[in-house]
Amino acid sequence: MTLPALALGLSVLVAAPAEPRILPASEATSLVRIAGSGKPVVLHFWATWCGACKEEFPRIRKTLAKLPGKGVAVLLVSIDKPQDLARVKKDLRRFKVDALPSVVLDAPEPDPVATAIGDPAWDGTLPSTFVFDAKGKLRKSFIGKTNPGALSGAAQAIVEQ
Repeated sequence: MTLPALALGLSVLVAAPAEPRILPASEATSLVRIAGSGKPVVLHFWATWCGACKEEFPRIRKTLAKLPGKGVAVLLVSIDKPQDLARVKKDLRRFKVDALPSVVLDAPEPDPVATAIGDPAWDGTLPSTFVFDAKGKLRKSFIGKTNPGALSGAAQAIVEQ
């Protein structure tokens, strides 16, 4: 393969939107590992039916998009039903976050997911965002709408540890 062909192939690969994966609720305990083993991780929980999530995405999308370049893995976790995958993909495109890794977590009950995340104050409220260090320990929770500056600061503090 020639160098220009390789460069073109890589640019297509990098520019391609991430395809959301469907995961069972039992995988909730593995979300941090799935997102970025050995890296700090931000998990952002949302749903297509969540009005507050739709208000929040335009405000935090730039912050979320910049985090991977700073060494922080991001995983968008939709709490929609698997049959709503097309709607999830449409919203990811609409909010211009479809290049970020995402999953649809088939979790009809919030309690097992909340327990897996490790914040006793979280009752499944959406949107919610969680910042984990490189060892997978929960360091910061944003329950409800997240302030972009506060999220960026929390992620930066984890990177600097």
